[in-house]
Amino acid sequence: MPLSQGKALGNFLLSLVLALCMAAIFIWLGFWQLDRAQQSQELSKPYVERPTISLAVVAQPDTNLSGDSVNRIVTFSGHYVISWDAPNQIDRNGRRSTWSVGLMVVDGGGSILVARSPSSQEIPKGDITVTGRLLPRQFEDRGDGSNGTLRRIDPALVTQSYSGSIYDGFVVAITESQNGDAITAPRILMNPARPTVPGYYWQHIAYVVIWWLMALVVLFLPIYSRYTRNSRDSSRR
Repeated sequence: MPLSQGKALGNFLLSLVLALCMAAIFIWLGFWQLDRAQQSQELSKPYVERPTISLAVVAQPDTNLSGDSVNRIVTFSGHYVISWDAPNQIDRNGRRSTWSVGLMVVDGGGSILVARSPSSQEIPKGDITVTGRLLPRQFEDRGDGSNGTLRRIDPALVTQSYSGSIYDGFVVAITESQNGDAITAPRILMNPARPTVPGYYWQHIAYVVIWWLMALVVLFLPIYSRYTRNSRDSSRR
């Protein structure tokens, strides 16, 4: 094989390998957008409540909440050790108030923040059983943290007051009971947290088409380039 032909073949193979790598990336991006489209479609469906489950089954202390654990109705027992007020919280009706938030040491290990009531409440003493909705931590400040209040309901903010293991997120209490007797207190009304996927279903489908077309283009270019080079070489002979 002439040196020039060998060099041309080497360049073609290199271009083909690069094209295959780029095509693989574009195909992966297409599948990623397809997954986002499916997620967007799922989020448009009404939320279906699942059975109440033990907190320890769906979450662990010092571990980030999984997507599947968010919004679960959980139950657990323990005792409260400290409480705070969390100002400027908003319930499902758009009502703004200061929530009473307690830190409960859970039987079996770890502690968790519990949003108990939409008004200031003294935390009950003794062993308490809580049933409530598990929600992700808040990321936006609602207050300034002055006078012992919480800027937001976030376990990271309470580590200065409590050094033990702590669950991610927090629970909005639906019921509290002690020795089988319900503890009477105003309760916070909250809808399930709604995960969001930026964009609309058809936007994601359009990106799927674009990425996969790009994959075809990058695969076609080195083949087309070699074909045109061979055609030029043949015409010169």
